[in-house]
Amino acid sequence: MTWTRRTFLGRVAAAAGYRAMYTAMQALGLLATTSEASPLPDLPPNFGAGKKVIILGGGIAGLVSAYELRKAGFTCTILEARERPGGRNWSVRNGCKVEFTDGAVQTCDWEEGHYLNVGPARLPSIHRVMIEYCEDLGVPLEVEINTSRSTLMQADTLNGGKPVEQRQVVNDTRGYISELLAKSIDQHGLDKLLDKEDTQRMLDFLQTYGDLTNDYSYKGSQRSGFVVSPGAGPDEEKWHQPLSLHELLVSDFSTGELYEEQIDWQATMFQPIGGMDRIPYAFAKSLGDIVQYRCVVKKVGKSSSGVKVEYANAGSSQEIEADYCICTLPLTILRTLDIDCALEKKQAFKGMKLASLYKIGWEAPRFWEKQYNIYGGISFPKQTVDLVWYPSNGLFTKTGIILSGFNFEQKDFADGSPTAFGALSTQGKLDASRAAVEVLHPGHGRSLTKPIYVSWQKIPYSLGCLAMNMMPDTKPAYNELNKPDGRIYFAGDYLSHIVGWQEGAALSAHRAIHGIAEQMRSS
Repeated sequence: MTWTRRTFLGRVAAAAGYRAMYTAMQALGLLATTSEASPLPDLPPNFGAGKKVIILGGGIAGLVSAYELRKAGFTCTILEARERPGGRNWSVRNGCKVEFTDGAVQTCDWEEGHYLNVGPARLPSIHRVMIEYCEDLGVPLEVEINTSRSTLMQADTLNGGKPVEQRQVVNDTRGYISELLAKSIDQHGLDKLLDKEDTQRMLDFLQTYGDLTNDYSYKGSQRSGFVVSPGAGPDEEKWHQPLSLHELLVSDFSTGELYEEQIDWQATMFQPIGGMDRIPYAFAKSLGDIVQYRCVVKKVGKSSSGVKVEYANAGSSQEIEADYCICTLPLTILRTLDIDCALEKKQAFKGMKLASLYKIGWEAPRFWEKQYNIYGGISFPKQTVDLVWYPSNGLFTKTGIILSGFNFEQKDFADGSPTAFGALSTQGKLDASRAAVEVLHPGHGRSLTKPIYVSWQKIPYSLGCLAMNMMPDTKPAYNELNKPDGRIYFAGDYLSHIVGWQEGAALSAHRAIHGIAEQMRSS
């Protein structure tokens, strides 16, 4: 078998999930780790006077496009197929219906105030563009607790299969690595790399870093937590005994241990108070009737004055013409859309696969807080469902929404073969989700109620989630769609190097606006 980078990344995703694949892509230099510089031009308020722009899709890219173009005097219309703004920025809450393309329907009946961000769920502090939009639109933010040392890690090969706190895995691993390196130095293994003074400095550092004894051995650490917590009077603490190095290596918790080291997942992270969809709804409120809902695009053509779009609204066919068009529709929709563009563009629509991510949320009493001292963060069980995410909102209240399951449903983006989870029936997927909580929190699997399962490949008008635009063979499609076709421009997170993030969608919208401005100036 020939091991291409696509094959390698696909295997990484299948074995360890999309987070591990992102790490691998960053290591291979295939994925940017910081926000791109925004090309948003500084346009005068009357720059677009008399010019009309049709924007296809009311997700973040479309909303940002209209928000900025309106400032410059353009007349804008957003055609959105759904009854809500936001696209994949979707918070499911009481009364929401989750409808799949196969006809399955779920109705959410959670308590008022509960929600699950089934699309984007966090705002990194380095994503300044989206944070500034929240400030402009008056969307209040709160801290999103992305990691917690109190969360749990579990593998059948470690500690008899019983879960252990993340702090113990992290600090025991660090202690053993420090001991091994100190022994290597003591045996003159690094004499060619370190002089005498730096050798001692390194040993001093390792003793502190790994919490080693005076002879540079790792015997356990208070950092790893207590079996018995310290108390008053004669009640002394009892530390955890160190986990087995062999078991730690066999279990391989590197994804969870290094989770917060990924630059987009580092503290401090934010979330809108009340749900991530507060952002698109704030955009929509500002834009007013610019956003037209239940408008399904049927055909995109070119006219003598620019662009003509045919769409269906409430069962009737309608047309709208404009000078320019910014198309933010998903690639899965564009592949079958009747659109008058160059053959190279149509080929590019097929040049990126869309990942089939899922999320499952449950309503439950907050046993994770009261009994496990877990307030936000993510636990990592080595099970069919390998991620359990605890809510950062509503801390100390009686109930909340716990997410058990967030990963791929397909392991090979070329042929769509399912992961172990993806091959299950819907009931089997819910059972696997419940089982992941049960293995971490014995007896509490039965506490989970009212599940909501969202599979993005089955969501109408999306038919997939993030585009796999970081694969080496997608570069031609990426480059092609970053160029306009006459007066038709394309935008979306898949046309940025921050794919899967709202920041990427916003920056791509800025780039499309920049292109329109340059085209107007040169004509």
